[in-house]
Amino acid sequence: MNRAAVYGTIGVIIIAAVTGGYLYYYYSHGVVDVYVTTGNGDPVYITVSSIMIHSSSGQWITVSNTTKTVLLGGNLSFLSSSTVPAGNYTEVRLVISSATVEISDVNFSVTVPSGVLKIPIVAGGLHVSGGSTAKLEILIGPHIINTGNGRYILSPVVTAMQIG
Repeated sequence: MNRAAVYGTIGVIIIAAVTGGYLYYYYSHGVVDVYVTTGNGDPVYITVSSIMIHSSSGQWITVSNTTKTVLLGGNLSFLSSSTVPAGNYTEVRLVISSATVEISDVNFSVTVPSGVLKIPIVAGGLHVSGGSTAKLEILIGPHIINTGNGRYILSPVVTAMQIG
């Protein structure tokens, strides 16, 4: 066999291996987009420093460790997007580093007990298919408790569900 044929065969094998690896990754992973919303009348700003989702196989997957502040309002606010293994996810955790509520045009810092919101994903969980994008909506019904002396606690009722 001459050198050109050997190099050609090696080239075809390399291209096939790279293509196979790409196709395996593409079809075994999907993208999850995470959004938050609320129906609250008073503006609430939360700063999220970590987002994780729990797979039905028992694994926690980090969606983001990027800190982002969002306004909880009537519209969907985008939090993060990440590629995750295909599968079903049953819970999401948000690490809240700070929160602020605006009451009568005055901003108040709000304490979030434990600093973590543990949120069940209802309606069968979040299903991420390989090669596709799944959207997760986190609905935060903020329950603001005035503890006196200008101190507030955020004790929300929170659920999450797949949308679209």
